[in-house]
Amino acid sequence: MINLTRKVILQTKWKKIYLALKTLLYVSFLLTALFVVYQILFPEISLDYSFSNVNSLKNTLFSARTTSQNPAKNGTVGGNDTLSFDANPLGNFEDAKLNFVLNKNSAIPKKISVKVRKSYSAFFYPQTTPLGFANGSLLSVNGVYYIISNGKTRQFVSGSALDQLGYSRSAFLRISPTDLKYNPPGENILNADSYPDDTLIVIGNQYYQFKNQQLIPFVSERAFLSRYQPTQAIPKNEDFLKDKTVSENFVGFADGTLASSDQSVFILSKGNSYPIADSATFVAMGFDWNNVLSLTPAEINAYKRQKQFTINQPHPDGTLFYDKNEDKYFFIDSGFKYPIENKLIASTYTKVSPVLINTESLEQNISCSPTKAPLTFRTFTCQLSLNSIDSLLGNDYQFETSFGNDVKLASVNVVFYTKLNQTNVLSSLSIIKNRLQNNYVKN
Repeated sequence: MINLTRKVILQTKWKKIYLALKTLLYVSFLLTALFVVYQILFPEISLDYSFSNVNSLKNTLFSARTTSQNPAKNGTVGGNDTLSFDANPLGNFEDAKLNFVLNKNSAIPKKISVKVRKSYSAFFYPQTTPLGFANGSLLSVNGVYYIISNGKTRQFVSGSALDQLGYSRSAFLRISPTDLKYNPPGENILNADSYPDDTLIVIGNQYYQFKNQQLIPFVSERAFLSRYQPTQAIPKNEDFLKDKTVSENFVGFADGTLASSDQSVFILSKGNSYPIADSATFVAMGFDWNNVLSLTPAEINAYKRQKQFTINQPHPDGTLFYDKNEDKYFFIDSGFKYPIENKLIASTYTKVSPVLINTESLEQNISCSPTKAPLTFRTFTCQLSLNSIDSLLGNDYQFETSFGNDVKLASVNVVFYTKLNQTNVLSSLSIIKNRLQNNYVKN
């Protein structure tokens, strides 16, 4: 080390003071370094929600709602209500501490009961009826041919009509009779007078979807391939367009497609593009870097850019979840979770690998009963061990709380943390290594 004061001779008194201050400085640097390392290896995150200012950007707990109010208003929770909210801490944690602070005008709760589940927030959506094959699917059952048009199964009664319209029989997916039950029956196709809705056409390298007597162009060939196989499109020449109306709208990539452009990664859904906040969010949401498509400026500009997609948002419409242990698929759309009964049906919605989930996360939970914190009048608290649900896939902890009588809350706080031990040190080091190896845009 360079010493610029080696020729300076201090009096004994000042020399002691200098050495003491020097030692204090070194100790301060050491303690600061140890604190930073501790925070990295044993992270602690405090998340809050204030009922007096529900729109505050400082609220880091999300979707506070009750059985009767969504969102929850003014912190009022009825005795027969359940208060729910979501926490999305970034990282792996072993324990959590939950704190409820009552409004000064609130009654004291009779008994607080808390249940916590872990998965992805979109997977907690209510489940509805099973989903059938996607529009445009060409299906074959024991030599009988069908097309899925406007969600319905339409049978080609005449083999000659099938051939005259130009469909290739090799393009039809062979399925079992039971697979057809997930799409309601539609009108039979008796002749070759007109193409049914959702017929796919290709002219040169331009693909179209026939809908409402119009041809809707795909934004690109790759957009078509994100949904369909090339053989599903009927080849035509330019003369086919002479008496057809070409729509000003377009068909984009399959909803839920991951795409990159200009050093950013996006989720594409229903005409919108959502830039993903960072690589940590990408990984936490269960996405696969191998699914990211590099788009041209024309392709990405066909979408309306939205605000950043963060860890606190649910997966967008078009996301496909899969539980490999149970061999079950689920499709997200408009706030509902649609089960898909087999891989054949799932493949008609997207060609990329799905986000992995655990269906057991819907039933598995941990619980606690908050009690009044020592030396406080309005704070109720409890500890939660996350070990039994920590291994479940997902980044969202969903809290459900009942109070036993009418109460009014001022705020909620959840602190996630990890205890100091050798196992957690090794686990944290492994996580840090994996994050360093992740590249935001796949090369």
